[in-house]
Amino acid sequence: MTTADYLATQRYFEDTETGDEFEVFQHPTTEHVQAFLNSNTGEGPRRGTGDGRFSNNSDARRMGLERPIVPGTMSTAMITRIVTDWMGPLGRIVSLDVSFRRPVLHNDQLRCLATVIDASDDALEAGGPAVVKLDVVLENERGERPVQGTAEVELPRRAE
Repeated sequence: MTTADYLATQRYFEDTETGDEFEVFQHPTTEHVQAFLNSNTGEGPRRGTGDGRFSNNSDARRMGLERPIVPGTMSTAMITRIVTDWMGPLGRIVSLDVSFRRPVLHNDQLRCLATVIDASDDALEAGGPAVVKLDVVLENERGERPVQGTAEVELPRRAE
């Protein structure tokens, strides 16, 4: 990838408007979750084999779940990825707040959506950082939004 290709994916503050949407689709399979669990370098029950609610159908059902769930850290990573993909390589996440409303299940078809809720230059300091606020959600095929949040992202200005 050339520098021009890399910067072609960059989003600039001047190009954003309230209401703009960006979406990607994710399908976290059991294999994806297991790979995520196996990559965990921390100590604890998830290392290597995984916790039953994350990897085992019968353990998940015993806990009252329809099927195994995607770990919250993996759901957060999916939310973070949509923000970073949206903002481009020169953007910077200022804050990210995520709320878990219900579990994300293995094999859910997820629509990952970021919506600009504030891109107003009025609230910005003259010459200060260009901060955009986003609503971010993971929405499954049942219309549920198990993970929701907000992000503040600093974008470069075209004049810079």
